[in-house]
Amino acid sequence: MAGAPTTLEGWYALHEVFAVDWPRWNAAPEPERDAAVLEATAVLERQARPAEGHSAVFSVVGQKGDLMLLHWRPDVESLRREQTAFARTRLRAFLTPAYSYVSVIELGGYELQAHAEAVVHRKGAGAPGTPAFDAAVREEMERLARPRLFPEVPARRYASFYPMSKRRGEHVNWFDLPQEDRAALMRGHGEIGRKYAGRVTQVISGSVGLDDWEWGVTLFADDPLVFKKLVYEMRFDPASSRYALFGPFFTAIRFPPSALGEVLRAGVAA
Repeated sequence: MAGAPTTLEGWYALHEVFAVDWPRWNAAPEPERDAAVLEATAVLERQARPAEGHSAVFSVVGQKGDLMLLHWRPDVESLRREQTAFARTRLRAFLTPAYSYVSVIELGGYELQAHAEAVVHRKGAGAPGTPAFDAAVREEMERLARPRLFPEVPARRYASFYPMSKRRGEHVNWFDLPQEDRAALMRGHGEIGRKYAGRVTQVISGSVGLDDWEWGVTLFADDPLVFKKLVYEMRFDPASSRYALFGPFFTAIRFPPSALGEVLRAGVAA
């Protein structure tokens, strides 16, 4: 049986996409629209300053939706509270759910575990294969990974979100590969991503057992063309070309909660 890699988990993540019922919204009296915007803005601003975690709101480009809310929180109960808080606003009556995704920010142990094992071995913290050694390795992995498991939402204007899975076909099955082969493929995949360092921030969240796909990918950049360049190049890499299955892509423009009214009038904030 192929071995499952060690994973580390951080913030739980919720992506919610809504479509505006434009005929109803346009037909509503202006005072009603103003009151709905004011109330929803207050909720979004509070969500943007949680005790733990981070939130952001985006305007979606294309016909898949109009608004995307992103929440990172320490547990699923917190995600549910934020989901309910927005659902109870008057604005929500003018919105139709278009998509949602539940996951948890994840780091796979392909490279991280090898690095942590080398550090622990140099420290002489037990013999490999012993419980003490394994515990020390996990502690070292958590120390190295913490900034990536509990990040802030990057202060970039554009976001691209998509779910994905690994292929489980009759002849090509990612989960039947030996762990060493998967690690080698992911190292090559990671080398492509590192070429875009400074231009794009990538956050991977695991969703096995939580939602329909296996991972969620959220990309942040100041130039949306970078999304195309990065994903296009990665699709020629064997980790994607042979084994990746992609879900729907959502391209979105970030705006501050205070600009909600402007977005509902003009589509984007200045």
